[in-house]
Amino acid sequence: MLLVVHAGQLDRGMTVAKLRRGRRIKGEKGEYAYGAPPYGWQAHKKDLTKEEMEQAGRARARQLRDEDGLSFREIAAILDAEELRPKHGGRWHPETVRRMLANATDLPPTLRKRSSR
Repeated sequence: MLLVVHAGQLDRGMTVAKLRRGRRIKGEKGEYAYGAPPYGWQAHKKDLTKEEMEQAGRARARQLRDEDGLSFREIAAILDAEELRPKHGGRWHPETVRRMLANATDLPPTLRKRSSR
């Protein structure tokens, strides 16, 4: 069986490998290397810094879930009513609240162990 690899496929594969290696090395150094910063964080140069208004939104959502036992839909409605906005403006959606609360810690993503893909 003859395997034919086109130059474009090889170039793409090499580029993907270089990008993955670069992100891995950057993450090992404790720098942020994994896409858009999550709610509560902003990229500043090579580091993530806390965004205070978003951190307040995270804390409020956690309080509503843990102390009041509210659903993600109810939390979204309260965050909207209290004018705590999601990262990209607009309104809160239950799935957005669920994803935000999936991180049980206040540590930025660079300090948490990432699952391998």
